[in-house]
Amino acid sequence: IFGKIILKDGKSMNYQKLAKQSNYARKEIKLSEFEEKNVFVNKSKVVKELNLYDNSKLDDYLNNQLITLNGRGLLSKECVNNTEYLCLQTNTKIENVKPRPSSSIAFNFDHLNLNEYNYLNAEVYVEATGYEGFYFHFMTGNAGHYTNHAPIVYPNEWMHIEWNCSHIVRDDICLLFITPFLMGCPPEALPDIKVYIKSIIAVKKESIYDKGWDLENRIAFSHCGYKLISTKHAVVSHTVTKTFKVCNDNDTFTFDTKECNSNLGFFTLLDFSSLEKEGIYHIEIDDIKSEDFIISDECFNSSVLKSMNFLRMLRCGEHIPGVHTKCHLNCKSVHPDGRTVPNHGGWHDAGDVSQFEICTAEIATALLDVYGKFDEELNERILEEAMVGLDWLLQTRFGDGYRAMAVTYSIWRDNVLSPDNETVKTNPAERGSFENFLSSISLLRGYEVFKDKDSLYANYLLRCGLEDLDFAYDEFINDIYTVRWGKPITSQTCGCGLISLSLAYKFTNNNKYLDIIEDFVNKVVATQETNKDVPLYGFYYEDIDHKYLLHYEHRGHEEYHVWGLISVYNLLEESPLKDKIYQSLKLYINYTKESIKYSQPYGLLPASICNIDKVNYEHFTLPRNYDKEKMYNNFKAQIESGVHLKDNWYLRLNPISDTRRGFLATLLSKTKAVSSLAKLFNDQELKDISQRQIEWTIGFNPFSSSLMYGEGYNYHKLYVAFSRQIVGSLPVGIKTLGSHDLPYWPDYTNAVFKEIWGHTTAKFLEVIADLL
Repeated sequence: IFGKIILKDGKSMNYQKLAKQSNYARKEIKLSEFEEKNVFVNKSKVVKELNLYDNSKLDDYLNNQLITLNGRGLLSKECVNNTEYLCLQTNTKIENVKPRPSSSIAFNFDHLNLNEYNYLNAEVYVEATGYEGFYFHFMTGNAGHYTNHAPIVYPNEWMHIEWNCSHIVRDDICLLFITPFLMGCPPEALPDIKVYIKSIIAVKKESIYDKGWDLENRIAFSHCGYKLISTKHAVVSHTVTKTFKVCNDNDTFTFDTKECNSNLGFFTLLDFSSLEKEGIYHIEIDDIKSEDFIISDECFNSSVLKSMNFLRMLRCGEHIPGVHTKCHLNCKSVHPDGRTVPNHGGWHDAGDVSQFEICTAEIATALLDVYGKFDEELNERILEEAMVGLDWLLQTRFGDGYRAMAVTYSIWRDNVLSPDNETVKTNPAERGSFENFLSSISLLRGYEVFKDKDSLYANYLLRCGLEDLDFAYDEFINDIYTVRWGKPITSQTCGCGLISLSLAYKFTNNNKYLDIIEDFVNKVVATQETNKDVPLYGFYYEDIDHKYLLHYEHRGHEEYHVWGLISVYNLLEESPLKDKIYQSLKLYINYTKESIKYSQPYGLLPASICNIDKVNYEHFTLPRNYDKEKMYNNFKAQIESGVHLKDNWYLRLNPISDTRRGFLATLLSKTKAVSSLAKLFNDQELKDISQRQIEWTIGFNPFSSSLMYGEGYNYHKLYVAFSRQIVGSLPVGIKTLGSHDLPYWPDYTNAVFKEIWGHTTAKFLEVIADLL
């Protein structure tokens, strides 16, 4: 029916049409005119404003040093079409310049009190040739309390930049900075640019709701829709209304509301699970009406197709129209013995156009796992994208365990190098067990998929995958790990190893893997809490001594201990080892079902059990030379804002963290553990829990905001840095503010919480693979 239905307002939910127009995301998917209206903008009426800067007194500003430049360039007055503007002339060609320069314009204010104003806006224009966009910082606040808004600024058009400043201290503002960052000159561009600034204004208008669990007059629902036979929920703030309607053009279905009183507040649950008729619907209750959504077993197709669009736009080393021509072709990773491998290719990691082996391997595996779940054309497209990651893993390995790990491109690079250029030869190759296990999984899964399609390629994948497994095991038993990521986490690394080992035994039937499998199973099971005196037991620690609880704040890898045990469970015949795995998995299932009771009616998978005496600070991103006592008090306050369970034990719904806030990857990695268990045991409750996390991602959250740009409704502009906004991109995710255990999704853009990230897409696709 989706080949026929077009909504009245012009929005098509026709997946087939979108797929055909984009050639299954081989061509860029762009927002339609209707979808542009779904980008979040605070359209509230301005009730008060204060002019902080305009060009009427430009000479006074410049002569009296009220506007100054820090960094590269020249600041002056320039007349364009009989109008005078503040103009910054600067140059983006910074290859081999250390440290990397910037051009920061400082507006000096006289202790302004802006407490009455909650938004700032500026009018800027960048004159440039050959660029898709520029990465800017708009920074202000009281001394010691500065914050950044980091939007993408498009060249050769006036841009109205507005950002929410209500979250910062602003009663004594002396400076506001506008900083275009100099991120290198791509081959298609010219290095000289001009930045014109017309005005800076503080305004007061109605603030958006951006922190907490309340819904006000919104409906939390799954923007991507619901499968035919599944739990179908939506949530509104508490209402005395006893019924609600689910409607389409032809039918209206009436259901009873249900009251939900939880530790998050008082809500009304809208349950329409019994509606199993395919179609396009909306919800009506009181005077609130939701946007349209579909009920169909194809409800995830659109988000997966758009994820393919996002990953293609992240590719490195290729000409990607709308983003860049061939890039980073001269970049290499260097072995300790002096050998090099080219490290362009694969996917840029995030907004910073770097590369990380961990993320690349996980994306490739996710694509291989979701392959085969769709129509022939989309499956073909998914496999094509998976090869981008597989080929990078093959290209960047030295064949002795060393490989490209963290590749810091940092800027657009020249393709012609001067003889003294060392900036692209400073990415050291490393070796580590977790990373090589991840590569092994991807390559062995690649073999499994390609063995009947391309035997030569498949056998190469198998050979390298088995070698990487051997390297990983050697690194694990000899305590070899990378400088950047440090000593591996036992439960995570052994769980990851079990997936690789299970694949290797499946393809080779080599008994040498069985002894290692048994050892790793015992290690993973030993990290589990089985003491019933500990509240919500059944979770896993980092280590077998239970010294440190398993916490993730940024990258998420909480799926591996469970996924690894399941891989072995599916491999083994009946045995005591299989029984041990069964008991461990059942304990974790019980932990999952009990802990999620604390997050109703949203059904968000809680981040972790917490105990201040069991925090491993080495696995958090902390400032250099951080004050240990200050950090202890910081984490203690965060932990104690969670749900108190018993003694020093708490349950945090959102992760504890310092600087790396944004938790979609941590959520979806845990979801992958749950969706794997749902698939293994055919457990409908676990399936519903897993699907709810996807729904949270695409709108079932307190802000009714889809986190995927271009899918669903009310999606925010994301931190892209080097390109325009990309349909299908997922960010690092909803974060927290201060010590509060509350979701926080404000309308300003900055790293890391709104930064686009391929790692998040990998976790999203892994869960979809299980749900389908």
